[in-house]
Amino acid sequence: MKSDSAEIAIPSDVLRKWQRIADLLANIVHVPSAVVCKLEPPHYTHYRILASSNSEGNPFPVDDTFSMNIGTFCEAVIKSREPLLVIDALEDDQWKLAPEIQVGMVSYLGFPVVWPDGRMFGTICVLDDKANRYSDLYQELLLHCRDVLQADLQTLVRFGNELEDQKAHLSELFARVPEAVVMVDGDFRITRVNPEFTKIFGYTAEEAIGQGIKELIALDDRQEEVEGFLYRMFHTGEAFAVETIRRRKDGKHVPVSLICVPVPSNSGGRVGYVIYRDMTDTKRLEDERRRYHEIQLELAHASRIATLGQLSASIAHEINQPLTGIITNCGTCLRMLTSDPQDLDGVREAVRRTMRDGDRASQVITRLRALFSNKEPAFEPVDLNEAAREVIALSLGEIQNSQVILRTELADDLPCVSADRIQLQQVVLNLLRNALDAMTTVDDRPRDLLIRTEREEGDSVRLSVKDAGVGFDPHTMKKLFEAFYSTKNAGMGVGLAVSRSIIENHHGRLSAALNDGPGATFSFSVPRP
Repeated sequence: MKSDSAEIAIPSDVLRKWQRIADLLANIVHVPSAVVCKLEPPHYTHYRILASSNSEGNPFPVDDTFSMNIGTFCEAVIKSREPLLVIDALEDDQWKLAPEIQVGMVSYLGFPVVWPDGRMFGTICVLDDKANRYSDLYQELLLHCRDVLQADLQTLVRFGNELEDQKAHLSELFARVPEAVVMVDGDFRITRVNPEFTKIFGYTAEEAIGQGIKELIALDDRQEEVEGFLYRMFHTGEAFAVETIRRRKDGKHVPVSLICVPVPSNSGGRVGYVIYRDMTDTKRLEDERRRYHEIQLELAHASRIATLGQLSASIAHEINQPLTGIITNCGTCLRMLTSDPQDLDGVREAVRRTMRDGDRASQVITRLRALFSNKEPAFEPVDLNEAAREVIALSLGEIQNSQVILRTELADDLPCVSADRIQLQQVVLNLLRNALDAMTTVDDRPRDLLIRTEREEGDSVRLSVKDAGVGFDPHTMKKLFEAFYSTKNAGMGVGLAVSRSIIENHHGRLSAALNDGPGATFSFSVPRP
């Protein structure tokens, strides 16, 4: 079921952008008020101001609410779904009783804003305390800003639909995964189980939900063990795997491999998953081989999705820069067109910069959608230098926020490799993020980060990520690439394991080494076609 666009909340970063647009409109058009309004669900009897210019004389604060039956200018735009121009309400019989006159606003220019499905969202408008005909250029500027708002709404709806698809996918995965999955709360009580739980332990969902997990399936002499596992999961935030024995409803003992995974909860409470695999079923090994490829893809995709939230600030930075440039160039264009004489050469240059910034924003979105897609691997010639540059571009904001000094040494004439571009970029992203994490506590030296590509003997190409961080314990070298092993307090321990699996599937090798000085270097090599 797709998201109801009318119920989608507008994120704070989008509201800040719209506020900036309102401020620029009021400044460029030279009016005391520029406003973005939203029709409020579920009854749609009121509209609310989402953004309002911080300009002198603006009588409409953010969050002001207006009824849809009092005859305001915005009400007329919403109901007619048409633009509205009121030059002077005091001289127009139709608008002599407009409520805006009571707060000193006598002229109005507004455009309707609609959701991608055609339903009304609200309006974007400017108001003046004197008669104003609003030139064609001003009207075109306001129309362009309206288009920016509608493009944002289209992006929000698309992301909302993709999130709904992900929820449906995860729900289906929960139901169909061939291991028993149990959700437990902070009191160690079962809140959800999947069908495989009933197959392995014999309890139906109705019998299990609400019961303490240790009392239900743990042997008497393993009660403390269960408490230890759950305490470790909830209080350390650590995901880990162990082998033990549990009890079925009929009293039989079941040797199981279990994984404890803590997850964040919207309510702020403690929630975790315990995943059980029945080790007595010999056919499970055959099933595991058949499922191996699919599970590997799911884990890699889940790792990329988890990284999306962590990269949000960097991505917002990368997109906001060209959008700010577009708005600035439009203002420059307007000033040049209204100057006397008109500076047409300057206008052409401003338009070219606008087109350049639009292409730049589009490229960021294209890279983002590609990186977080969930397609089957497709091996093709890949320029490792270009793949690394795209990952760096998406992470640039985070690199800057981490106060890291990034250098690149990308080899000239580097031959292409035969690889799945998205999977290799995921490995580069994992190594880059690990390097940033390794330097978060470094304060006594520069946080230097070097990304290098080079040819290797034997028709291979190598990429290295060298940091100046805390390094790692040489005795844990073998464990670094094991699933669920992590040196981070909040780490899941899957990034390097996924990366190693990806590189090995590319017939390559992933390695780690301590630097002569501080920090460590992680490298992978993959063969040429």
